Amino acid sequence: MNYFDGLQFIGSGICENYRHSMDRTFTYYGIQYNHHGAFRVVFDHLQEYIVEGPYALVTYPGPEFTYGHADDIGRTHCWVCFTGERAERFRASGLLPIDPEHPLIKITRPELFMDTLRELNQTMSLGPETYSRSVCLLENLLLQLHYQDNPRSALPHHQQLELRKLVDAVKAAPQLEWDFEREAADMFVSLTHFRRIFKQFTTLPPQQFLINCRLQQAVRQLLTTDNPVSAVAANCGFDDEFYFSRIFKKHFHLPPQTYRRKFTG
Repeated sequence: MNYFDGLQFIGSGICENYRHSMDRTFTYYGIQYNHHGAFRVVFDHLQEYIVEGPYALVTYPGPEFTYGHADDIGRTHCWVCFTGERAERFRASGLLPIDPEHPLIKITRPELFMDTLRELNQTMSLGPETYSRSVCLLENLLLQLHYQDNPRSALPHHQQLELRKLVDAVKAAPQLEWDFEREAADMFVSLTHFRRIFKQFTTLPPQQFLINCRLQQAVRQLLTTDNPVSAVAANCGFDDEFYFSRIFKKHFHLPPQTYRRKFTG
């Protein structure tokens, strides 16, 4: 048995000026890397993220991933996809960092990450005789992902605790009228600084985070109840049904009623 056995590569690639989007459920693992440009990710029809610059997304079997460009400007996208027993060991050991709460990983040394991906892509193109080298390069990438600096860790511990408490409360009851100016005052920071540390903690500004949580709650109600769209909107904190329908379509590319029909069969 070869030490490197147990991994099958599905493919890899590097695309400059990439303007396409993907919408799929995977049966294998992948590292999707946005080196330059705006990157939009929707995780399992719920949480939407829009980031700029070097971020990695680990795709894996189960959830549905939508990802691609967030504006009319092309971006640099790289990927490598793989499967097999060794991949499952990567996941079980934690070497493959999968966190549904925070699916995007900020890459703090983007040139090193890009160079490794580029070398892996070139090595894979040489054929089966370079398999062991390809495995080593993939493990190098996974180590880089695993040891990226976490921007949340730069926050003082007491702020992390307060933000975690607030985030959990917003997720539990997004339909409430949240006053982030008051939340900032409760933390003894200015509203501007509060917005900065909230985004550092969650990757989203507070108001966008709240809207996303409301949309997640709306998706659950659309899929699990027969409530009319107007009631769903009201239950989730949207006073205006037409505004709710417009922002829902912007996030999920379908009106609420169409979304319900599509995903409830």
